[in-house]
Amino acid sequence: MCYRTFIVIAGSREAAFTYAITSAGVTYSITQACSLGKLKRCSCDQSKKKSKVLNEGWKWGGCSADIKHGLKFSRKFLDAREIEQNARSLMNKHNNRAGRKVSGHA
Repeated sequence: MCYRTFIVIAGSREAAFTYAITSAGVTYSITQACSLGKLKRCSCDQSKKKSKVLNEGWKWGGCSADIKHGLKFSRKFLDAREIEQNARSLMNKHNNRAGRKVSGHA
């Protein structure tokens, strides 16, 4: 068994960090892919797509990041393997949630 595998198996600060940083990374990656149009099931954040006219008639028309979709995908994808309701599973879900929290509005 390699050292990296042991860190995730054992309940440690390193394992907690690994779960949190993985969750944040998945959230960020999915959100970016949505904004760039690389995924079929999401696009721009529609709640921020209201036309805004600023000085001299300039109109905002950019694509805002759909962080809600990134958070939802990360929760479904990473928390799906935590099906047992034991202490370790609850801790892993907590660490995943912490990672999503630093990414957006978990």
